[in-house]
Amino acid sequence: MLLTTVRLERPEGTVLLRGISVQIEQATELALNDLEGARSYDRFWLYTLQGVPTTAIARRDVLFDEVNVDAETGTLAKYRVSGLVETFAGDHQEALVERVVGN
Repeated sequence: MLLTTVRLERPEGTVLLRGISVQIEQATELALNDLEGARSYDRFWLYTLQGVPTTAIARRDVLFDEVNVDAETGTLAKYRVSGLVETFAGDHQEALVERVVGN
């Protein structure tokens, strides 16, 4: 489990929000591969901690960790919302995200 803050971009490069408090938990034990097998990625569950952001997280959004770096690239860890995004009565959001290994 990782507690951090992220910035929300949609499409990548257009910053919508900064400082979103989140909890990130690994969703799978093993790295997965895309259909062509060219890229490995890790899958995580992301939970917002202080309610639903003013701009809600949506599928295909990109979230950049504002604190933690990708050990392989030395740049901020980057997560792409790839699946289900649920909003719970204005209390919080949960999203399935992917982090491409080394990207």
